Amino acid sequence: MSMTNTFINTIKNNLFFLVPFVIWLVVGGILLATNSQETLFFGVNSYNNHFLDHVMTVLSGYGRGDCIPIILSSLLLIPAMRNRYYITTALSFAIIIPLIIYYLKLFYGCSRPLIEYGIERVHTVPWLDNAFYNSYPSGHTIGAFGFFLILSLFIPRIQKAWSVLFFILALGCGYSRMYLGQHFFKDVYVGSIVGVGIVFILYIVTESFHLKRLSSNESNQK
Repeated sequence: MSMTNTFINTIKNNLFFLVPFVIWLVVGGILLATNSQETLFFGVNSYNNHFLDHVMTVLSGYGRGDCIPIILSSLLLIPAMRNRYYITTALSFAIIIPLIIYYLKLFYGCSRPLIEYGIERVHTVPWLDNAFYNSYPSGHTIGAFGFFLILSLFIPRIQKAWSVLFFILALGCGYSRMYLGQHFFKDVYVGSIVGVGIVFILYIVTESFHLKRLSSNESNQK
């Protein structure tokens, strides 16, 4: 099977995640084009309460670099996940994503909302450390979208509808980064694109390589 066919089949098999993602890209792009950075940020950050503080803290955790590898590794307990496709994709993700996040943040070096607007205007929570620099793009959002896309890619076909929930949780993580005062809308928006793009490429390359090797082995056995 060619890489093009693998690409097409991957899209067809993961519409429950990819269709909401495309809608998010369109709506998010319109919001970015028609609103200021300040309007978008405080449109989220200003509406807060004690209950949501805890909910958003949990959602934010889905994008943490120390949580994702643990969850990805624990999924090996599921028989369906114990295959070379999943292991290769998950391992590549765990290695490549932190490097990309690090160098992107280092390259752009953007200040965060707490620097732009001041700590007296921005809502934060006392149990989380606040960040002031390296805002763009959102590393948590990159990690969350990439992680939940991996789940969507490898979940059995009969359970693909769960991918809608995976997308909602990924978007919730991005939302939480603005709610908690750590990122701007553009950081989250671009982070979602980077996370999905990298995982999609990793998966296509990995599956194409393995399928090509299987085809070669079958030819040699004839």
